[in-house]
This record gives sequence, C-alpha cells and structure tokens, in this order.
Amino acid sequence: MMKVICGFTIPITKYGLPPSINNVLKVIKEVGDAGFDSLEMEIETGNQEYIDRWDEVIARSKEQKVKIPSIMCVAYEMFSLDPKLQKKTIAQFDQICDMIKSVGAKLATLCFYLPPELIPDVRTALYRGGPPIEVKVPEGFTWAQLRKVLISQLGKCADAAAKRKLDFAVELRAGDFLSSVDGLIGIFEACKRKNMGVVFDVAHIHATKEYLEMGILKLGKKYLKLVHMSDNDGTQAYHYVPGKGNINFPKIIKMLKKVGYNGNVVVDISGAPNIMVEAVKMKKMLEGLIRKG
Repeated sequence: MMKVICGFTIPITKYGLPPSINNVLKVIKEVGDAGFDSLEMEIETGNQEYIDRWDEVIARSKEQKVKIPSIMCVAYEMFSLDPKLQKKTIAQFDQICDMIKSVGAKLATLCFYLPPELIPDVRTALYRGGPPIEVKVPEGFTWAQLRKVLISQLGKCADAAAKRKLDFAVELRAGDFLSSVDGLIGIFEACKRKNMGVVFDVAHIHATKEYLEMGILKLGKKYLKLVHMSDNDGTQAYHYVPGKGNINFPKIIKMLKKVGYNGNVVVDISGAPNIMVEAVKMKKMLEGLIRKG
C-alpha cells in the first residue's frame, strides 16, 4: 500500500533553502510530533556542514523514529558540458550516495538542472531553486551534445546508486531541459539501467500540460519510484495546498493503484502559512484516498 511521507518543501518553507543542519535536526522532531514517520530530504553537493554533521542527522532520525526513505542530490553542475565538472559532480554524487545509504534510505534522486553554460548571465526563476525562465545557447552547441552528456552522467549516477543497492530516480520539472514523460522514457531506454526511474511530481507535470493519468500509465510500475503531491491550476509549477488549483487527487491515487504503484507519496506543498498544519491536513486527505477501494 502507498505510504504518505513529509516532503523537504516543508522545512524549506519554514527555514529557507537550504535549511541549516540545526534546523534539519529541529524539523525531524517537528515532523515526528506532527504525526509523520518519514521525511524526504535534499543534500546539495559541496555542502560541508551536511557532510560534517551527517552522523547527527542519523542519530536524530533514530531518536525520533522518523525514517528518511529518499534523498534528492542537488547537483547544479551534473550536466555541465565541461568534462572536469562532470567528473567532479559524479564524485560528489558518489559521496552523497554513501550518506544516503548510511541513513537507511533506499532512493537517490536528481533533477535535470540546466548546464551552467546554458544559464543566462542574469538568471530569473519563478521561485527560489526553480529552473531559469530563459536559456542561453552557446555558439556551436547542439542538443546531441547535451543528450550524450545526459545519458553518460545518468548512467554513472545509476551505477553509483546500484553499487549501494539503491534505486535512482530523476524528477521531471516544468522548465528543465528535459521535462516530458515521453522524452524521459527515451532516455531510460538509452541508459539501460534497471534501477532507474522517475520522481513523478504532479505539480510540475501538470504545468507542462501532460495529462497526469496518461503520464502515470506511460511510466507504469516499472519507472515510478516516487510521487510528489501538491496543487496548481496548470499555468505554473506552483506547489499549492490542495484546493487552490484544479488537480484531481482522487483520480491520481486511483491511477497509481491501477498501475500497481506501492511506493511513497510525498506531501510536497510549499510557501503556505502554517505549513506543518497544512501538511498534516494533506496527509490525512491522501491517506483517506489511499484507503478507499
């Protein structure tokens, strides 16, 4: 049966991006006190505070009995066109996989961050941490060049995860350089890694104008590794509380059941006042839908 867990958007909303380790330790307790027994996390490559104090996170997780089942690696240079940066970021991802394994998580995730060479000098985004609104295309750049980098880097990430018996998934976000279900399936087929799949973020995919139920059917149990839930009206990838948009949550849960998905469903709302209160409301709503036959 699907399980509802707390997303890292909740501590981000409360404490900023990225939350300090002191605030992560605080939020693990807050999440547990609110009734969640699991919290998704993020780690940015090169964040030395997280590396140095990771044992404290493990200890707090055990103390509060709040599991950390999946961790997003925030690796902005993963798909750089520079081979040196590619190699450096893979080494950092490898280190984060050790951290993921040590905390007992089973899933390492990543986003399709735009290569730094393609980011305009004046970067604009809809929300902090979101994809740039515009892209800068360098002279001589081709999609074939980036696709080759993409397949190579994703394969290395999947292998690093597999070495630690972890699954690996990439999140589809509106505005990233790869943001369609069909395009991602083509990349999966090119990579040929059995532990590779997708973070199905309904807010982002709704904003790309993909039919959510069709996207779930296309990916199926084979590729669905994690599901992020929040609401919007399809115009932008905002992560609202349910009811502020037009996403049909009962239909999504029903389709997830139909394809046999039994993984985690993440409360992924952000920006709301009283965010923890809203997260608990959403948890109860989703659990009710999951219990229905």
